[in-house]
Amino acid sequence: MIEEEKVIKIFTMKQEFPCGPQASCCGPIGQTEEEISELKNAIEGFGLKVEVFDVSNFKDELLYPKVTEILKNFGLEYVPVITVNDELACIGQTAGIDETLAEIKKKL
Repeated sequence: MIEEEKVIKIFTMKQEFPCGPQASCCGPIGQTEEEISELKNAIEGFGLKVEVFDVSNFKDELLYPKVTEILKNFGLEYVPVITVNDELACIGQTAGIDETLAEIKKKL
């Protein structure tokens, strides 16, 4: 029996400051390129395939209905959304990469 390769998908966006970088009303949304790269590299370190999707102009709503529903209901503040074989694993920023990896491991 051949085991199916696990695919981790990260739905995120580059960090933006909706009210401006110095605004006190709200913080940034999204992740820096370094944060996205660090997370992707950490997951790949487990030998898993990782795909990153930019949701700032998301056009795959029909392909990823669970992710689309989260983003429509809660907004872009809840990125990243991480799936394991299209099953939700994490939503939003965690306390760190170790916590994210722990949530991913639960789905493997």
